[in-house]
Amino acid sequence: MSMADLVRGCSLFHELYDNEVEDIIRRCFVASYVPGQSIIKQGDMGTEICIILSGEAEVVVDHLKERKTLAKLSKGDIFGELVLINETRRTAHVIASAPTDVLVITYEEFYSFYTKRPEIFSLLVLNVTRLVTKRLKKANDLIENLTTAKQIPSP
Repeated sequence: MSMADLVRGCSLFHELYDNEVEDIIRRCFVASYVPGQSIIKQGDMGTEICIILSGEAEVVVDHLKERKTLAKLSKGDIFGELVLINETRRTAHVIASAPTDVLVITYEEFYSFYTKRPEIFSLLVLNVTRLVTKRLKKANDLIENLTTAKQIPSP
């Protein structure tokens, strides 16, 4: 199975042709993690985004003296994308919950498409924007549900 087959269907590559995806992949590297190993640590500085190729991970935050799981990630899921919009401090831990391989794309490689292949860059930025918007909507819905459940007046 080719690397392009592994990432097919990943939202970052939506509307890109296979040869364009392969061009992106050639600029990336694969990292492997064992269960319990941190892929990203909350508070650390980072300059890469990751796509899960195989395995599973959890997004976890340390809040006050509690650790809370926010999401479970699996094949095709993207994380670390906030570095692309100038947030380099990691906002959560991402911890492998099974043997996990991730495709790592550095900030520099992502933005190299701006001059080298602007048509690819435009689609990548659009796809990241869609992803962030989807996550923001989900967070807003959660806040609204919590507000309604506690009957707190909305601002």
